[in-house]
Parts: sequence; structure tokens; C-alpha cells
Amino acid sequence: MTSRTYSKKRLLFFCVILLTACKSYFPATESSSLLKVNRSYGADLSVKSYYRPYKDSLDKIMKVPVVELQDDLVKKLPESTLGNLMVDMLKAKTEEYTKDKIDVGILNYGGIRSPSLTKGMLNVEHAYLLMPFDNYLVEQTLTGQQLKDFCDSIALKKGWPVSGMSFQIKNDKATNIMINNAPLNLSKTYKVALIDYVANGGDGMAFLKSIPQKQTGILFRDAILEYWKDQAKAGKKIFAKLENRITYAE
Repeated sequence: MTSRTYSKKRLLFFCVILLTACKSYFPATESSSLLKVNRSYGADLSVKSYYRPYKDSLDKIMKVPVVELQDDLVKKLPESTLGNLMVDMLKAKTEEYTKDKIDVGILNYGGIRSPSLTKGMLNVEHAYLLMPFDNYLVEQTLTGQQLKDFCDSIALKKGWPVSGMSFQIKNDKATNIMINNAPLNLSKTYKVALIDYVANGGDGMAFLKSIPQKQTGILFRDAILEYWKDQAKAGKKIFAKLENRITYAE
């Protein structure tokens, strides 16, 4: 008798749940207003005290000075000082890690996540702001035709940072392609430094997926920090300039 009563109570309970679960509830009234935050509003001390230990421990790592930047650098198309610095570092460090002579370095424009760097001391955090993703440096060997197709894809995107190479954009195509001051030879092969995101077909470069990769096992962000530290040890500042690597044909 007790078990039967218990079963009835369970059945009644589940019926109530099913009936109420199917209903939708809406607020009787709602209102909103725009609150402008200015200096008259003080900080919430309870919130600050909560995150302060985490911020302090993080700052001890991220605020460490690394090297001095000589001039302001900006990111823009079809060529920029910040883009040139980034891709030059990519090419130089990939060549160092692979022990191969790299002909060309190519970096996708969207891969640079900070729009600029300001003249002065660069800290560890700047490398994370520029490259927050865990992208690895890789090398691919492309035929001259594949590299030409790659350049055409870059031209269609209005330019990407390139190193060891230059060309002009005309009618969304790459023209006058030069590799280390020599015309692109379709019958040759070229060693190209990339991040694995692009080499794996990212940013519209699906044709690269089938091309074998030589892995470095080094994150681009770590390579940037290593490059900066090496320059600082040598007593040098970080700088970059425009070199007409990618221009629009007249």
C-alpha cells in the first residue's frame, strides 16, 4: 500500500513538471536606460580586491621590458611598417630553426592582431597582443606556378605582408613578381616560411593543404620574443620601413 501511494506521488510530481516546463514566461514590464560612465563613478573596491592578485601575478610576466622600438609602426594595406617587421621576423626565425635558405616569407594580414606599435619599450605583452594565437612556424616548398597562384590570391585580398618578394597589383592579379630581386621562375621551386594556420589552408588558402610542411615546433609568438631579445642583447632597436614590396600598378 505504501509503495502504491509513493508511485502515485511520483506520477503526480512528473505531471506537474511536464505541464510547467512547456510554459513560457515573460516579464510583466521592462525598461532600459543609458548610463554614461565618467570620472564621477568610483571603482568597485570589492571587484578590484578580487582580481588584484591575479593581475599582479600576470603583470610580473607580461610587463617585463624586452627591447626598444625606434619608431611608431602601423598595420595597413597593401604594405605597412608593422607588416614588414612581422613577416621579416617570421622569415628570419624560420630560416634559423629549419637550417634551410628561405626564399620568401608570407604572413596573412588578419594574423596580425594589433593595429599598431608605439615608439618606446616593447614588453612581453606586446608579443601576445600581436600574435595571441598558438600559430607555429612552418616551411613549405612551392613550385613557381604555385607561388604565382599564391601571389594572385594575395593580390585579390589587396595585399599581405611579404618578405624576400615584391610585386604589383593590377586588376586583382599579381604582376612583375620578383623573388630576391630576380623575376619569378615558374620552373623553379621556392622555400616559403608561413604560419601553420595559412599552410593548413586558412584564410582562403585551401590549395596549400596538400603541400608537405617542414615543422619547426616553435610558436610564432615565442619566435618574436626571441628575436626581440637577440636584438636587445646586440644593442639594437627594433625598426621597419616601407620598401614597395607590394604596390598598385599605375
